[in-house]
Amino acid sequence: MSVGVALVGNGFMASTHADAYAALGDRVDVRYVIGRRSERAAELAERVGAQATDDLHEALADEQVVAVDVCVPTDLHRQVSVAALEAGKHVLLEKPIALDLDDADAIIAAAQGSSGILLVGLVLRFWPEYVALQREVAQGAIGSPRVFAASRLSPPADWNTWMSDVSRSGGVVVDLLPHDIDQAVALLGPVASVTARGAADGSYATLTLDHSDGGVSTIEGSMAMSRSYPFSSSARVDGSLGTAEYVFSVGAAVEGGNLGEASVPTGLQLYLDPDQVRSVEVQPADPFGAEIEAFVTAVERGEQPEVATAAQARHALAISLAAMRSMANGGQREPVTG
Repeated sequence: MSVGVALVGNGFMASTHADAYAALGDRVDVRYVIGRRSERAAELAERVGAQATDDLHEALADEQVVAVDVCVPTDLHRQVSVAALEAGKHVLLEKPIALDLDDADAIIAAAQGSSGILLVGLVLRFWPEYVALQREVAQGAIGSPRVFAASRLSPPADWNTWMSDVSRSGGVVVDLLPHDIDQAVALLGPVASVTARGAADGSYATLTLDHSDGGVSTIEGSMAMSRSYPFSSSARVDGSLGTAEYVFSVGAAVEGGNLGEASVPTGLQLYLDPDQVRSVEVQPADPFGAEIEAFVTAVERGEQPEVATAAQARHALAISLAAMRSMANGGQREPVTG
């Protein structure tokens, strides 16, 4: 039996998710696309054979809808997710989980009181090179990991208006960097404190994370790059026996969003002592497709996800909020609380 889905949102990310559902064929039946902009909702609904509506409750009342995919602005995450979970639906919620810990905890409480599964869209957990990076580090390929360094650099979000409003998106620290913060935690463990500096408008920040076990992570994020600058990200782990590194870059997007055609990737590289360099073979895959398939599989099996969990997303948010406090306090060290 197909998994009946209601897709809430009609922007860039909702469109990306819709394509991933379509790729799963008969495993999924996208029944509704819910959005306030009727023309865009109608266009997206037509692509996936769904009904367009602006009424969330209409979709939640449909017994054939078992899963709700939430791709709305972050300030609406609590409202939509809690309603879906209280209706007994499974929920895929785009990152970040929320703008503050109160909303995150309300979403988590709704999930715990529901029969529904909750997966948060921490897509790097499904990105092939990042999966390989975690595997190589866990298997001891570079010895004991000590330092994680990452960057995520993007032109401004010109495909919508709400992301430039820090009160709705949280700015680059809360909206963009949870990806890399979550990777830092996955690789070096929980974070105890943060120091950060950044632009007053929330478009740029640099973070230093002090991990509970003594490791250090540095993360740079920007959504203020020139429009001609390619979206770029990097991840490097330095260990006692060597270094693992992945660098990614794409051209300008053509149809919204910030991801265009990929440049020739460097792939995951291991630089091992004394002078060995090894490329790790990684099978190419669409990370958003892998994320969607993991969610659908979890729904089919009735199992909570092992990665991209609400707890992981909450810790990433707590770190982001500590970074925001540090920026407001002139770069002073702030504990990760909550």
